[in-house]
Amino acid sequence: MRRFAYLYMNYPTNIFHPNFIRYRLLSTLLLLFTHIINVQAQNPNNEIDSLLDKAWAHHVSAQLLPSLEEATKALVLANKHRYDKGKGEAHFMIGHALLHIGLLREGLKHMDEIKKTAYYRKRAIVQSEIHRLSAQFYTKLELHELALREYRAQQKLWEALEEDNKTISLLYLYSNLTYTFKKMEKIDSVEKYTFLQLGLLHTLGGKDEKVHMEYMSTYNNLGWLFIHKKDYDKAKIYLDKSLATVEKHHIPIFLNTMIFLGELEREQGNYHQAAIYYKKALANAIHVGDRNAIRNQYRELSDFYREYNLGEDEANQYLLAYSRLNDSLERENKQVIDHALRHVLNVKDKEENIKKNNYIVGIIAILTLAVLMFVYFSWRARNNRNVLKEKEATLHEKEITNKALNNTLQKNKFNDLLTLARSNSPEFLILFTELYPEFIQALKAIDPKIRNTELEFCAMAFLNFSTKNIAEYTFVTTRAVQVRKNRFRKKFGIPSDVDFNIWIWERISVSS
Repeated sequence: MRRFAYLYMNYPTNIFHPNFIRYRLLSTLLLLFTHIINVQAQNPNNEIDSLLDKAWAHHVSAQLLPSLEEATKALVLANKHRYDKGKGEAHFMIGHALLHIGLLREGLKHMDEIKKTAYYRKRAIVQSEIHRLSAQFYTKLELHELALREYRAQQKLWEALEEDNKTISLLYLYSNLTYTFKKMEKIDSVEKYTFLQLGLLHTLGGKDEKVHMEYMSTYNNLGWLFIHKKDYDKAKIYLDKSLATVEKHHIPIFLNTMIFLGELEREQGNYHQAAIYYKKALANAIHVGDRNAIRNQYRELSDFYREYNLGEDEANQYLLAYSRLNDSLERENKQVIDHALRHVLNVKDKEENIKKNNYIVGIIAILTLAVLMFVYFSWRARNNRNVLKEKEATLHEKEITNKALNNTLQKNKFNDLLTLARSNSPEFLILFTELYPEFIQALKAIDPKIRNTELEFCAMAFLNFSTKNIAEYTFVTTRAVQVRKNRFRKKFGIPSDVDFNIWIWERISVSS
């Protein structure tokens, strides 16, 4: 490098000097390399860390879409600058947001991406958290055995954790296992891990607010457990402990305690007392602003009043309140999911554009160096025209190769689409929308309220899958597929003598 600097500072200024062109070219190369080094020396990690801090602040505040947006910005930059820690943390926060939004398959992809980073491989606590989060994805997908596999992997990492993380990690592990086994209706396992969780809580003392909430949750689980086992005396003991914990430590969210107390009274035939507890649960949900819980309690109270003849008017009032709130939440949830899905797809497009831009920059750099070298060697020998032609031929071959590669990629995407369809994967509709956006838009123009399951069905018809194939891939009977086709015939006005798949292909494709 010093030699380049010396040449740059001492090259001759006389254009008739025999080494003028040589020194001028070397100085130009020096400037080019210096620019590259300066660009690389600029540390983008601070900007990425700042974006991740913003994403984490939104994450803590349960603002899912802002967290997703900031984390994906960080991920794009981290990938561009090969910032391993930034990639790992961005994938984690994106996955967490997608878990709660409901884009589960897409979220699991981010869990897989984290495992490719050195950030994941070198940190036991990161590995533990990724196994825990992956298990939650599988639990929501009702793939309980896969969830248990992830929890077992998390448990094996316990000894490798730092002392401050061990107890909390184990506490959450027991809590998550309790929830999963409850979903699987394995009562003995629920009992085992709930009591393990309670024993572990006793070792933590009672100073931390989170510990108090874990006590309340554990007592609630034990109350549910003994209600399920018809041991109402024990259920009452633990639910009273939960209520005492709420009152002693002023825990703001206690609606589950009220719900389980209502369930206990309901099981014992004390319906009026059960209604009082259900109303207290509703009041708490309203107080803390949990709209999903408010909606659920409206529905619970409506069904409860109607089932036990406690008042038809009140049942109708609760049902009306439920319907209004449910419609509002469904619209909001759909908007959130659509926005998140568009955001995920846009990020993929941006990553592809970055790759293309990097490729173009590389080509430009190669061409620039080629021109410089051509000028340099032209000065030394005029026969470099042949060399230039060879380079141009090489570039032409690369262009042909790239075109062939793009065609191959499109074919691979179509094959991937067929594979996703045959495995009934939720990602089928995402890839189909990417490949045939006009078809999806045309269907939504005909029926703006069309559901994703209906879009998937029409997409399979568009791909000319037979009734038998659709039944096989979606795990239903051929009769169910025929019934569904008949519904579409009525909705779209398709004559009975016209082949359904052909109509979908011709009419929807032409309109799109």
